[in-house]
Amino acid sequence: MSAQAKPAETAPETPPPFKSWGLSVRGLTKHFGGVYAINGVNLDCKEGEIVGLIGPNGAGKTTLMNIVSGTMAPTSGAVYLDGTPFAPSSAVDCAERGIARTFQNIRLFKRLSVRDNIRVAAVTRARVKRAPIDEAFIDELIGFIDLGALAGSPAGALPYGHQRRVEIARALALRPRVLLLDEPAAGMNEQETEALTGTVRAIRDRYGCGIVVIEHDLTFIMQVSQRLYVMHLGALLTEGAPQAVRHDPRVIEIYLGRKK
Repeated sequence: MSAQAKPAETAPETPPPFKSWGLSVRGLTKHFGGVYAINGVNLDCKEGEIVGLIGPNGAGKTTLMNIVSGTMAPTSGAVYLDGTPFAPSSAVDCAERGIARTFQNIRLFKRLSVRDNIRVAAVTRARVKRAPIDEAFIDELIGFIDLGALAGSPAGALPYGHQRRVEIARALALRPRVLLLDEPAAGMNEQETEALTGTVRAIRDRYGCGIVVIEHDLTFIMQVSQRLYVMHLGALLTEGAPQAVRHDPRVIEIYLGRKK
């Protein structure tokens, strides 16, 4: 968490620069007393785009995601969907509007089966939309994450990488327009991380949602992202194409403690 004592000099709350549907945050700030966790952050994620969000521990990445997903209220700033501002008031409200997320620490119902974990989210969507539960879509998602043979197994008994995939499928059961992934590669081995790269791209291609990925695994995030945002001490340091960000002296310095 940043120890900055002053707010950002400019924290614009102007509409996002695109008219097609997507997610934007403008001038988003969260402080606790005199400590700023995030300070005047702007971020965009358009339809069918994979956006990476990186930065050292304490940069404010998870705080930003918590605000966008409705689990924390901002101090100031605005969140936009489709160019229209809205105030995320709860996780249910965000799910209703089309924002779903996974968590850094897996939050599955460990005693429930793989299918029932995914079905919980499908039931939530059905209630919100006042529609029947889409059992066929649940089956589709189980096949998508390649866990058909384990659909009846307790989620908590699965290997770690499988649990991550179940959590992603559960988020997709909400049929999100924007999917937020908080460190999806955490705890995965090299083979699992490589497979996850393909999974994230397949989500974009198959379901068309915008995807924001927070990650510390730089190899994974560089491979999967189309654009990268870098946060440091609660503020946005830079953004751009992955290769440009990789060679930015400021990014090298905050990760390695020196300039190249």
